Amino acid sequence: MDPASDQQALLECVPQDGSAISNLAVQKRLGWETDRYWAARDALADAGMVIRGRGRGGTIRRFVDAGPAADVVSVPVGVIDPAREVEAVIQNELALYEPMRAVIAGDWAKDHRADPLAVEVTALQGRRSTGGTWSRPDIVSVEVRTFAYVPGKHLELATFEIKLAAALNVQAVFEALAHRRSATRSYVLGHIPAAEAVAMEEVVSDIAEVARSHGIGLITAGDPADYETWDERVEARRVEPDPERLDTFIATQLTERTRNLISRRLR
Repeated sequence: MDPASDQQALLECVPQDGSAISNLAVQKRLGWETDRYWAARDALADAGMVIRGRGRGGTIRRFVDAGPAADVVSVPVGVIDPAREVEAVIQNELALYEPMRAVIAGDWAKDHRADPLAVEVTALQGRRSTGGTWSRPDIVSVEVRTFAYVPGKHLELATFEIKLAAALNVQAVFEALAHRRSATRSYVLGHIPAAEAVAMEEVVSDIAEVARSHGIGLITAGDPADYETWDERVEARRVEPDPERLDTFIATQLTERTRNLISRRLR
């Protein structure tokens, strides 16, 4: 099962006019098991693509930004359908996760002299409780380091908040700052295609200033899959999180396989 495909399929079952439909009706239409349905539903809700509502078994409706032209009842030829635009946005952001994860695990890690135990996409966890608003980063890298002259083993956990160019603003820094309560380093990683780089420079500079003041790293990527296009605008400051909070983060955010790897490496 591909999470992005599931979310697209679910979204296609939700009325485009913004009217509500019950969770049970959508699940029956898709013919999915409960866990699969809730994983896709919650990912869409977290991304703001659907809005939860009351009703027997709960309801959902599409987010439709009518804007100033709410009274328009027809869509002229050549004008983008807002519903399709919303679908395109979520697909574009979801499409960034895996190529960026691969780069973080590969060239980015090598450049930073890191040897991660695991690099996981943590954004798509459905109903799994991870601690509330802004508690769930998009990607997490985990490493256990040792040093020649410093005793002990040191757990390094870096989080990455992924943003499309259209969604990149200073709020991303505060999302990353929330993640850093349970990490040693946190980054904002924005996808800015080369064609948009000049127009985005002022915005990126403002974000960099805020990120630097809070110790949050800022990386821009022209091509999510090509490290040669990645630019680390601000280096992340290392912090030592509260051990209990870090332990809870690992328990709630990471897969069992990664948790076992951490346990074995720290023995």
